[in-house]
Amino acid sequence: MSNRIVETRTVRTFGAPRRDRVQLMNLGLLGALLVVAVVLPYLGVTGFVISLVSTILIAATLAASVNFLAGNGGMVSLGHAGIAAASAYGAGWASREGFDPGMQVVFALGMTLAASLVYGLLSMRTSGIYFLMVTLAVGMLIYGLAFRLSSVTGGENGISGIERPEWMGSYWIYYYVVLAAFVAATAILYVVGNSPFGASLRGIRDSESRMRSLGYSVRSYKLGAFMISGTIAGLAGLLAVWHTHFVSPSSAGVDRSVHLIVMVILGGVGTLLGPLIGAAIVVLVENVLSSHVDRWPTILGLIFILVILFARAGIAGSTRKLFRRLRARRESAVSPPSPPPPGRSDTSVTPENNTAEQHQGKDLQ
Repeated sequence: MSNRIVETRTVRTFGAPRRDRVQLMNLGLLGALLVVAVVLPYLGVTGFVISLVSTILIAATLAASVNFLAGNGGMVSLGHAGIAAASAYGAGWASREGFDPGMQVVFALGMTLAASLVYGLLSMRTSGIYFLMVTLAVGMLIYGLAFRLSSVTGGENGISGIERPEWMGSYWIYYYVVLAAFVAATAILYVVGNSPFGASLRGIRDSESRMRSLGYSVRSYKLGAFMISGTIAGLAGLLAVWHTHFVSPSSAGVDRSVHLIVMVILGGVGTLLGPLIGAAIVVLVENVLSSHVDRWPTILGLIFILVILFARAGIAGSTRKLFRRLRARRESAVSPPSPPPPGRSDTSVTPENNTAEQHQGKDLQ
């Protein structure tokens, strides 16, 4: 048996790897947006604009929890609105019973962990469309309980008058709290997604059977991912109920979960800025454009169709791909031709040389 000789070459790259450069560029863009968000209250904008940006940041936090599951684990959830609603109802019930804001956080966290655990235990054995249907069913269960348990949830009327902590009373202070929560949630999901745990999740997304054969506990990883994602969703639910001072069964509706999926797809699944971009589009269409156009859902649907047709990776993902193509073309245009391999002459083959070689071949025959 002849030995196979494999020729290897060492490729030297200047600067960070391409993946790291893309991530650094995303972080730089996120940092620029963060600077704008920090100075926004000092730019003379109205309270309505600050409230609208707060709504976008809360929606982006909730969409980031869905994006974490879909991007790293390939698990698309249609029930995260139910987890956020469970957290909101926990804080609302504590407020109605006269508990202080600290106990509101405790009850909201408890409801979040309980709902996330139920979601995770029921869905960790499934994948694909079955995972989607299980999360949809549990979300509908929470929606039904919000209607039926009127003594706790207030039924169809919901719970109103939910007060946030006194030091958050001013709208601009609360805006900074929401901004800090969004940055913290994004940083946590980014770190977890780039950790060995996130790499294992992506391996499970690509091939569950292979990861199982390597000794990984697939169900445990799925449950852990859902608990992390559910905790972020519960944080968004608590911020939402403190922002609107009201919670009702519509907060757990299927349309809310569908809007989250739309946000993730519009921005780009698995991207860092995708949830923020998608949340900005959906919230602006729903809250600003709806005051001028009655059929705003149609416009949102058209935007969604255009993104699916012409930017399948989402706005952030397609923009990243476009930059990569432009950079590759620029590098190929300015890069010098590669030198010939050792042992081969660099003389070009002309018709005269080719004819001479043919005559020499005939003479040898």
